[in-house]
Amino acid sequence: MKKANVIVGLMLLLVTSFVACNEDDLPIKMYEEKVVVANRGGGSISFIDATSNQVTNTLPIAGSEPMYVVYVPTKDKIYVGDRASNKVHIVNPETQVVESAITVGNGVFHMWADGQGKQLWVNNDVDNTISVIDLNTNTVVKTINVGMKPHDVFLTNDATKAYVSVFNSDATMPDKIFMYATSSYIKTAEASVGKDPHLFHLSNSNKLFVPCQSGQVYSLNGNDLSTPSNNPFVGAHGIFSSPDQKNLFVTNITGGQIYSIDAATNTQNGTALASLSSIPHNIVVNESGNKMFVTHSGATATTVSTYTINAATLTAGTTITAGMNPFGLAYYKREIQ
Repeated sequence: MKKANVIVGLMLLLVTSFVACNEDDLPIKMYEEKVVVANRGGGSISFIDATSNQVTNTLPIAGSEPMYVVYVPTKDKIYVGDRASNKVHIVNPETQVVESAITVGNGVFHMWADGQGKQLWVNNDVDNTISVIDLNTNTVVKTINVGMKPHDVFLTNDATKAYVSVFNSDATMPDKIFMYATSSYIKTAEASVGKDPHLFHLSNSNKLFVPCQSGQVYSLNGNDLSTPSNNPFVGAHGIFSSPDQKNLFVTNITGGQIYSIDAATNTQNGTALASLSSIPHNIVVNESGNKMFVTHSGATATTVSTYTINAATLTAGTTITAGMNPFGLAYYKREIQ
């Protein structure tokens, strides 16, 4: 019996050693974290290392006016909206070169992809249309005639709804939010809000937040666009949420500040933080939720600023020099060899 126990013990030791060796031999996954910035006045996009804050590459796109950038993880591609040529350029993040382009409508502005990587919606604010791109084929499968000037757009994570902010041609009248079904492209609801509205949808609570530069942040029901709350925030513009969706960060584009907002109550956390440069525009937050990047727009602007996030509290970080008139931006974390 003792001999049998010894043999069993030796066998277990060998198995344990074999497993341990196999685990040690497994390759360690490596990732890169970047922020891609559309340099509207520079005809280029800048790649910023999200850890070191260094610009690692600037990719010129001939004859372009890059507006916004979207990274789609399921495709591992970067999509760049080009207002000058009415195109969306597809960039490979590994090689950082343009692979192809898709022709869309006139006046490319805001764009967004759903969380499943199915569709990319592109607002064309000159011909008042939306180009819907099928991301499996990289073709425009639908052109939606909006009837008003489309501005911002946000697709839900589950790929079922698209929200579009539109400008009212009458400056004395409210702007609107339209809701569309992504399967049929039919408008299913609309709501009146303040002027110059932007969008961010929280999947956890099904709330659509709408910062308006006229001085409000609306919280709308994601199903029917009814209004649970509407609170004053001067100059509210660009918006992004923390990864846990507990807090929202909003730029005060006219007042040079950044707000931290409690997503449950739509009220301000503490006091607004002065931005590191004037005209804070668009925002993105990293995957860990501890760092925020902000573009500062203007004809001669070149600044992207960083901020440390600790729960709901923001602390100013540093400034980065990107290209001319940094506008839209996107963050990605992707596995590399």
